[in-house]
Amino acid sequence: QQFEETADELRQAVSGIPELKELGKNLLVDNTPEGLRIQIVDQQGTAMFPSGSSRMSPQMRRLLGLVATAIKDVPKQVAIAGHTDSTRYADPNGYGNWELSADRALASRRALVEMGFPETRVHRVVGRADADPLVANDLNNPQNRRISIVLLRDSIAKADQERAMPKSLGLTR
Repeated sequence: QQFEETADELRQAVSGIPELKELGKNLLVDNTPEGLRIQIVDQQGTAMFPSGSSRMSPQMRRLLGLVATAIKDVPKQVAIAGHTDSTRYADPNGYGNWELSADRALASRRALVEMGFPETRVHRVVGRADADPLVANDLNNPQNRRISIVLLRDSIAKADQERAMPKSLGLTR
């Protein structure tokens, strides 16, 4: 129920701000087995990050601010993932889609923390490049370029921690 209330709060916040109403299509919220997934996606003509950059657009910063406000008081760990489309991006130094997606996820983490989200609740930050497309039948679809923020179910966060803890040392939390 807490997840549904958070999702409703986000939808109402976007639709209630006239200059952000048009960006409502860039915000996708759904309930998954992992938790409440909030995705900020590119649309044709509206990029959340300039091509090849981890510098946020003003629209991305505004949407992320709404997300930070909506989730900061929900006592759940979060996972942040950056995604790209399948358009190959590489510079002469080998920087490509994997690095770009990770840098965008890290930039989103920094911004959330700057906006008041507790840093101690960031469970993981990952770059996924084009490995997990939102629109699988169109790998270059702009919506595949996105940031996913998942409010993790307690059981998922706990299982992740248990997997990360070396069992051979006999350590427990």
